[in-house]
Amino acid sequence: GRKRILEWHVVHEKLPWGIILLLGGGFCIAEGCVESNLSMWLGQQLASLKHLDARLNMFIVVIVITFFTEVASNTASATIFLPILADLAVSGLKVHPYWLMLPAAISCSFAYMLPAATPPNAIAFSYGHLRVIDMMKAGLVMNFIGILSVTFVGNTILVGVFDLDTFPSWANHTAAMACQNTTT
Repeated sequence: GRKRILEWHVVHEKLPWGIILLLGGGFCIAEGCVESNLSMWLGQQLASLKHLDARLNMFIVVIVITFFTEVASNTASATIFLPILADLAVSGLKVHPYWLMLPAAISCSFAYMLPAATPPNAIAFSYGHLRVIDMMKAGLVMNFIGILSVTFVGNTILVGVFDLDTFPSWANHTAAMACQNTTT
């Protein structure tokens, strides 16, 4: 017969199944958060931020998402938090939705501490030359640098580039449509 390009025994031996299961688990976590109403609960908890200054809100959101993404995939973190933050910004804080969403989206990539946080972390850890504590020490420093950098950039450059000081008219329309859709 003809020779195949890829034989099952090669796939079985060489494919990093643990990483594939890890990523799939992250997507399952995101779906589970939606189905269990954990996303709604998180939104209610974050609603208490509306009494704080917008800059402090950004800092808190960046911290929360930076550490959440250590135990969930970047995609799962974004899937869970971005809709919540959009609604919080428009309905609760009355600020441009990008004010919280842009720094949050960037923070979803700050998974430096744990092997399970991202596939590259898992791959690096799988070679056996790193201990979890080593990754946590270096990752914690990287997370704090990322938190401070994103908060600074979010409060300076992003404000100018995306005109975040102005509440956009499309956000009023989006909020009105969301309210209308939930009441019908």
